[in-house]
Amino acid sequence: MSRLVAWRGDIKVRLAAVGGAVALAVTAVVPGALGAAAEAGTAPATQGFTIARSSYGVPTITAASQARMWFGAGFAQAQDRMVQLELTRRAVEGTLSAIFGPGELSQDETVRTFFYTPAELTAQFQSLPAATRTAITEFSDGINAYEASAFASPSSEAQKVPYEFFVLGQALGLSGPYQPAPWQPEDTVAVGNFLARQFGGGGGSEATNLQFLQYLENELIKTGAKHPFTTAAAIFNDSRWINDPTAPTTVPGPGLHAPAGAAPARADGSLLHAAARLPAISHAELAKAAAALSADRKTILETGVTMRVLSHGGSNAIAVSPSRSANGHALLWGAPQEGFGTPSVDGEEYLHAPGYDAGGMYITGEPFILIGRNANLAWTTTSEELVDQRVYIEHNVNFAATPPTYEFNGQQVPMQAIPETINVAGQSPVSFTVLRTIDGPVVQADPADHLTVSVRFASWNQETGTLAGFAQLGSDANLSQFRHSMSLVTTLHNFLYADRQGNIAYFGDGLVPIEPAGVDPRLPGAGDGTQQWTGFVPFAQMPHSVNPRQGFLDNWNTKPSQQAFYQQNGGDEYWGTIFRSSLISQLVKGSTSMSVNGLEGIEHTIGTIDNGDNTRPAAPFFIPYLMRAYHNLVRAGDPIVNPAGHPDLKQAVNALKHWNGVSTLGSPAMSIFMNFLEAYEQNVFQGGVNPGEQYTGKVNFSDGSLNLGTYGGLGGMATYNMLYHILHKTDGLVPCGTLCYQGGYFAGHRDQLLVESLNDAITILSGTGTQLGQNVPGFGTTNIAKWGFQPAQDQNWDSLDPLAVGITTHCGTSASQNRSTFMMGVDVGPTITGQDELPPGQSAFISAAGTPSPHFCDQVGLFNDFRYKNMPPA
Repeated sequence: MSRLVAWRGDIKVRLAAVGGAVALAVTAVVPGALGAAAEAGTAPATQGFTIARSSYGVPTITAASQARMWFGAGFAQAQDRMVQLELTRRAVEGTLSAIFGPGELSQDETVRTFFYTPAELTAQFQSLPAATRTAITEFSDGINAYEASAFASPSSEAQKVPYEFFVLGQALGLSGPYQPAPWQPEDTVAVGNFLARQFGGGGGSEATNLQFLQYLENELIKTGAKHPFTTAAAIFNDSRWINDPTAPTTVPGPGLHAPAGAAPARADGSLLHAAARLPAISHAELAKAAAALSADRKTILETGVTMRVLSHGGSNAIAVSPSRSANGHALLWGAPQEGFGTPSVDGEEYLHAPGYDAGGMYITGEPFILIGRNANLAWTTTSEELVDQRVYIEHNVNFAATPPTYEFNGQQVPMQAIPETINVAGQSPVSFTVLRTIDGPVVQADPADHLTVSVRFASWNQETGTLAGFAQLGSDANLSQFRHSMSLVTTLHNFLYADRQGNIAYFGDGLVPIEPAGVDPRLPGAGDGTQQWTGFVPFAQMPHSVNPRQGFLDNWNTKPSQQAFYQQNGGDEYWGTIFRSSLISQLVKGSTSMSVNGLEGIEHTIGTIDNGDNTRPAAPFFIPYLMRAYHNLVRAGDPIVNPAGHPDLKQAVNALKHWNGVSTLGSPAMSIFMNFLEAYEQNVFQGGVNPGEQYTGKVNFSDGSLNLGTYGGLGGMATYNMLYHILHKTDGLVPCGTLCYQGGYFAGHRDQLLVESLNDAITILSGTGTQLGQNVPGFGTTNIAKWGFQPAQDQNWDSLDPLAVGITTHCGTSASQNRSTFMMGVDVGPTITGQDELPPGQSAFISAAGTPSPHFCDQVGLFNDFRYKNMPPA
């Protein structure tokens, strides 16, 4: 797919220029404290519902019927998030360019390529259960009713229309404020699709994996290896293992391991077979495909951050049985990690109508409680991070045909061609064509080699199953009904559950593909019909656990279980031995009298122990090897430990030796370890931290001279779990049972590489090098005592959406570390109670005069102090 050129045009320049003038103009028309009516949050009693707001502005909607309740939910959401609703809708439907100009063409093209046409959205809405359709329709009507009241007259506009719409109206040359089009049920479906896919999708890295395999083969040819592909395959298997049975899991116990016969006789057997079945594709075209996929993901993420709309997900969760709680009730903790922004992507609401009593967290654009409680139970969710996407390569593509055709099951099959036109503020519309194969949207076309690259999604055109499942949670009365709701979910999510009867449960949901025999799931599939998925893992066979003997369940995007189907996530932990959720398990296991306050204490510990790279969990695994290496080299009289050349080494070793591996704030050991681990990866897999480094590993993942890309760096192909596997010689790894490569990654210098990396960390922290870990100010001295780890105040709550030009909110800053976007602890007793917080605040409303709502950032203090507010009891 050709990439549209994105540039920042005149519209954004005009936005910056007009912001202050709008506030002055509106203030001159309507003096005083504007926005008071919108802030009160009331609704006429004749509309059949009431909105009562807490001291933090959180709405409780009470209605005489569920239809009116959903109407009230839309009404309240429009009061709080009118601008965010509009930006979210445009972000997920590919219409941002119509108001922001050509700078958003890349986002609009990406969304229209990977998601659905208006006709498809309508069909998806019609496929939903009747009760869900009614809820969404009423929600839409509620949004529109409030917006109609806001735009009814100049006086109401001055009181209820957000500042940003006055700015946008002037930037677009309108005679008054910008007015959104009426919200449609299809808009909620589009938001739900995007939400389900972004927070519940995994995989799609196959093109990058194939690039890495090609790189390794060429690197080994360069270094004179006798069997370059066999050796490359062995190294690839060590880096991208199929399963590590030592990885922590949410489902307790060993589960079902991959059968021993799954390991090929030779390390390259599976890969050689899989690669041989792929159409020949040049490294340059493969790089373009991988870059296109990466750019699309980056575009969606960056747009989400800039526009303050949904972009990505993480999250942690805990369920505790009555046997481990102080009061004999089941407990639940939910803490989604979706990134921070002002406003948050999340909001909070409580809904009451006959037969319905639920409340908690929603995501803007959706009426349903995604994380919360009802009168009988509580639930939370995290991203499951399994694999439900696959890159395919189609061959024998005839680009001369209209539309292009490709070979599938021995016949030429026409692609689906969807013409798209994007309206662009300040210039003429831009037209392009979306191509789809049977596998999915085409992301890269290679006419010279008659190839295309497409992406298949297991949930394609079925994401509404996830919307339907979430919609039912608020009215589920027991575990059986909750399990049924789980069975509807089509995208990859973990759910933790607790109820008033004392049950706790975990469900891993979504459509997980079943690959045909002989296919390596780590590489692209052949798009000729020979490697199509044979089905999906049945819901009954998906990971789940009910009332486990250990008395608790926890998940921090943890590997679900040890079942035999392919499970793999991205990032540095890559579902290996070392994983961040082990600390949660340790802390819960250490208490038999847990409470909501205790769960909040766990959040404090896991939220403040690290930087954003999840470095800390690796400390207990690497430090013992580092200590042994240091003492071995001291006994051997190795110059690398000589105090004359390395005067601070012994003090750094002692700091690490006496560190508990958990407490990090103010700890020099955390700072030392953070930089040590980064240096260690560079020395082993990237040719050294410094030019001419004395000791380096045998295999270089970042040889730029090949012009085939670089793959080193923690979080890349050289994860810290790979480094640990090499140190520890971990058993049970699939496909080889242990390390596949037997050539010695450390080139005979295991101990020296460890200590050399510690010396590099000391040099860096002394101020003579650039920090390799998170850049925390305050270093640059040889006094180790002053190297105490302090997180950066990296979350600026005063950074607003791009339409809020000229507004100063004085919300302050926070250290994001490993904190969560929304945090909720629930005591699921006879009366369900709980505490939560949602920084920066419930309301995103800025009055026409430029005055933010009192609830714009009134929860920042709670966030910074680890305090929580009470949830209304069920």
